[in-house]
Parts: sequence; structure tokens; C-alpha cells
Amino acid sequence: MKASRLFRAPSCPSWIILVFLFSVAHAAPGHDALIAMVKKPEPPVMTKRTIAPPTTQPAGEQIDLLDGDYKFRLFIPASYLAPADGKVDLCIHFHTAAWFAIDEHLRRGLNGPLLVAYFGEGSSTYGKPFADRERFARVIALTRGALSKAAGGKPIEIANVDIASFSAGYGAVREILKDDKHIAIIRRIVLCDSLYAGWDPATTQPGATSRPAMENMQPFEKFVRLAAAGEKTFVLTHSSVPTPYANTAATAKWVAELVDAPRTDIAPSSNPASSDKDFPLLYRVDVGHLHLWGYGGEDAQAHLTHIRHLGDVWKALDACGEP
Repeated sequence: MKASRLFRAPSCPSWIILVFLFSVAHAAPGHDALIAMVKKPEPPVMTKRTIAPPTTQPAGEQIDLLDGDYKFRLFIPASYLAPADGKVDLCIHFHTAAWFAIDEHLRRGLNGPLLVAYFGEGSSTYGKPFADRERFARVIALTRGALSKAAGGKPIEIANVDIASFSAGYGAVREILKDDKHIAIIRRIVLCDSLYAGWDPATTQPGATSRPAMENMQPFEKFVRLAAAGEKTFVLTHSSVPTPYANTAATAKWVAELVDAPRTDIAPSSNPASSDKDFPLLYRVDVGHLHLWGYGGEDAQAHLTHIRHLGDVWKALDACGEP
């Protein structure tokens, strides 16, 4: 009997109609199914890429913001216009020269404001400033004030924050994520070969059964789980560079295991990213808006290649509208 006839039949018991409606309602994809249906971003090709400072400054305004002894560079592209409702999306980058972060920001094609922090070398150099739990909020407030001034006094609200880091820059991200009020405003995190840890004391030497120290990884746990559920976005691209401490390959494994995410090995030359002769894509993990992309390469050039493709990682996410 067709559904249309079912609804017309005067002798049809009402309980049959209720069962039918219940089954139709529950045939719709659930939350997990909807996440699985979302188009996954394509990991970029990690070719060797030569970079150099621009011969002329990019069009726009660069403003230095100071919080105590720490300087941040705010870049406002010339084409940027503050939204009518005053709600601004801000991108923050930790570790790399300001000119390069700006270049990748523009190469990505985004014309929103960018805040760059380049404090020096070492994860502790980036972690120490944000051990002051209020510093992140103060920096956001400074940025909001500068954007308001640039918009002629228009009230500005930082609605969403996207964060990217390279190498030691993860030290800042780790400290920032220790506070739930910061997690609330952060929408996306992209770590370019940028998540390291000590070894668990029970497994002090790197090996198949070694695990990164929980005290170093735990601050990322909540955000990672939110990304796996599709509520935030978390991306870690990593090389295969060995280190005496837990390298980015080891921390990526920890992240995948945290949310029971399956790993998909990529056959050589099966797609553009796996075809690069120097730094091919080896595997990918994708669940919700959590993405781990592992590449080959065990030297300094392999490490540097990840940040030199920051713009391409952002493009991959933007192409899928995440989130």
C-alpha cells in the first residue's frame, strides 16, 4: 500500500500512522551520520617551496600591540571592511616572521585581520607568556581596540578566533587551551608540524610502545574531542623527523587513539599529495572536523615545508567550509 493511500484510508488504525511517522523521522541521518557525510578536506601537496621576504610591503596596515614585554603584530589588509554587525573573525599565528605569516594569510585568499606572535625559539618561549591566564584575553582586547580604531570607532567584537602555529609555537596553544573560556572563542586550530611532548616516565625512550607524557598532552584533550564531534576544527600536519622527545608523529598517534579514530594509509602516487618524491602523504585520519595528515621526510627541510604550505592547509579547510 502506498503511503498516500495509507493516509487516505478511513479504516486505517491511528497507531499504524503513528508508527509510520516515527519510522520516517528516525530514517533521517543522525549527528554522527551527518558528520560522516561532510566532504573531507584534501591534504595539500608538500613540495619544497622557496620563500623570501617581499620586496614591497603588502597593502594594508601593520600595528604593533604590546602586552607587558610581549609584542604582537596586527595586520589589517587594505581590502578589509569591518562587518556591519561588528562581529570579527580573527586569525592568530604563533612562530614565524610576521612577513611570512602575512604572506601565507594573503596567499590563502582571506582578507580578515591577522595577529602574529614571534617571540623566538623553543616551546617554553611561547608557553611562558600565556602561563598568565589573563594574557590571551588582554591581547584579544587590545586587538579589538585597534580594529575599532581602524574602523573609525565602530564597536568591534571578536566573534571567532582561528589559531595556527609552527614548530615551537604550539607552546602558546597548549597554555591557552588550559582555560575553557578560551576554548569557547577558538573555532579552528592548525598545527604545522607543531605538537611535541616529553615521554611518559614509564617509557622514557622512543619506541613502538612509548607514549607522550600526559601532562603535556592533556591540555589539548577537550578541544580534540570537540573537533572529533564536529563542533570545532583541529588539524595537525606532521613530518617524520625523529626527535629524542615525542615528535609530531607520536603526538598525532596519541590524538588519534584519544578519540578512537581510524587511520587510512595512503598508497604511494595514489593522489597528488602522495606523489611528491620528497615529502609524500603517508596516511590520514579524519573524524568529524579532526584531521591528522602524516607526511614523509626526516630532515630540517621536511619540517620547514609544513609551514611553507600553511596557506594551502587553510585553503583545504576553506574549500570544505570547516566549520
